[in-house]
Amino acid sequence: MKEFYVYAPHSDEQTKIGNYFQQLDTLIAQHQQKHDKLLNLKKALLEKMFPKQGTTTPEIRFKGFSGVWEEIEYKELAEVRRGLTYKPSDVEKDGVKVLRSSNINVDRFVIKEDDVHVNKRAVNVELIKECDILITSANGSSQLVGKHAIVSGLDKEAVHGGFMLVSRSVSPYFLNASMSTVWYEGFLTLHVAGGNGAIGNLKASSLEKQKIHIPKQQEQTKIGNLFKQLDTLISQQQAQLKKLSNIKQACLDKMFV
Repeated sequence: MKEFYVYAPHSDEQTKIGNYFQQLDTLIAQHQQKHDKLLNLKKALLEKMFPKQGTTTPEIRFKGFSGVWEEIEYKELAEVRRGLTYKPSDVEKDGVKVLRSSNINVDRFVIKEDDVHVNKRAVNVELIKECDILITSANGSSQLVGKHAIVSGLDKEAVHGGFMLVSRSVSPYFLNASMSTVWYEGFLTLHVAGGNGAIGNLKASSLEKQKIHIPKQQEQTKIGNLFKQLDTLISQQQAQLKKLSNIKQACLDKMFV
């Protein structure tokens, strides 16, 4: 390192540049801390606001709600639909967007620049709607099977691909939060086939028959709205972190020789 030559300005400019990046790093660290706190809060609430294994009531509830949660099959709360199977010849630059596993990023729905589009004539499944829950049903990595996110902010007509499922419910935010709790983890452990090089696979029929616990509709709405707000705050922090990181990288590219 001692023998390596670098370009450097006068000490006053070094100090100015160093202070600027110190402030940027402080801002990034602050937003990262807020982001991590929100994630930890969400994790804690998921553990306490949904019944644990073998119980029928959660540890904490909104004021005014009581009584046991009803046990039902998943299909009683949501419709589950398989995705579109298409041929390479169906793909075109503009057309109906096909949502895939890459559109789910850490429980968050994202629109990708490289999203596939197909000719409208090839579409023989129902179009995606806002607030549908997108679920990965098959993937080369079994660990990615079952990941899910609520579809929001679609910029055009879309369907889900053949390796995906869509769940449509009157309580999408409640159900999506519920699918981040212990019952869903156990369900995936039992029902995702794969391993030894095989593609991990989740059957729609298995999900439809899965038993889950739910409260009355009004409590579902309250719980769903809480996790919707939390997810919005988490997304905002993620966006701010990305923006600050991009600013830092751009400055590093332009402020040094």
